[in-house]
Amino acid sequence: MKALVINEAGGPGQLQETDMEVPEPEAHELRIKVHAVGLNPVDYKLMESPLPEWSFPHVSGLDVSGVVDAVGADVTDWSAGDEVYYHGNMTEDGGFAEFTTTRADVVSSVPKGLTHVEAASMPTAGFTAYQSLYRKAPLRPGQTIMIQAGSGGVGSFAVQLAKHLGLTVFSTCSDENADYVKELGADQVIDYRSQNVVEEVHKLTDGRGVDVVLDLVGRETATEALDYLAFNGHLIAVVEWPDLSHYVAKTLAPSIHEVALGFVYRSDDEAQIKDLGYMARELGELASQGKVKPSLNRTISFQEIPKALQEMQDGHTRGKIVASFDT
Repeated sequence: MKALVINEAGGPGQLQETDMEVPEPEAHELRIKVHAVGLNPVDYKLMESPLPEWSFPHVSGLDVSGVVDAVGADVTDWSAGDEVYYHGNMTEDGGFAEFTTTRADVVSSVPKGLTHVEAASMPTAGFTAYQSLYRKAPLRPGQTIMIQAGSGGVGSFAVQLAKHLGLTVFSTCSDENADYVKELGADQVIDYRSQNVVEEVHKLTDGRGVDVVLDLVGRETATEALDYLAFNGHLIAVVEWPDLSHYVAKTLAPSIHEVALGFVYRSDDEAQIKDLGYMARELGELASQGKVKPSLNRTISFQEIPKALQEMQDGHTRGKIVASFDT
């Protein structure tokens, strides 16, 4: 089969196209004929700093949509020909190949009305947003949320999901993406380049601050969030934790939540791993109902994956990039 592999630590430029043997599914696994694979920053980050579980040559690609090609001996819920999508195991070979394998209990049917390309745009970004808002913080209609980087992959799903939950949504983005983020459902957009985020949030909330911050940028913005989070609020840090060295206890009483979606595979917590399958079904149902729409930036060919990953590494992107094996 055709595959893109790295043979040692390095960036996307290390990727090479090669021929590999078609993998055989273990008893609890499915073999998937890949139709589309989503690209994510974690792909190139892990290429630069490979996990100790990796062997080389290694095949990356966590977000897969395709057709079941073969089933393991113990699998009863799926059959050859079923169309599925899922978030794969980052410790094993992934979807930058014509065929790959995965646990049968983490997949879900491709949402009704979606193509394989659209489905492959959802797992890492969509599940991260879903886990943040549906698993981490107890949210209620009418609460306020700030979503940092609302035009990005995770942010674009988070804005839609937050609005679906009945929250008042504030978001940061560049001025050129403001209309896009508003179309996703944001009530107020702050241009982080020209406006002071802390001051703007306090203006919008009459000095109270927001009930929830979903930070998708990094340590600096996560730390800054403590200056506009309401008392007893929730800070959900997807990239890095805030700097708490100057925090004075009892002055804010924040709940801080870390999100590490794919690292659940290293936890050996079976219930948490299986929750990837539940989230795939739950988010997929919202997508099939049109309540959440995939934020697809563009579709590329298999051969364009290295170049697209390099572009992602070099700058900001809006929405998701997906490689199609049908292109």
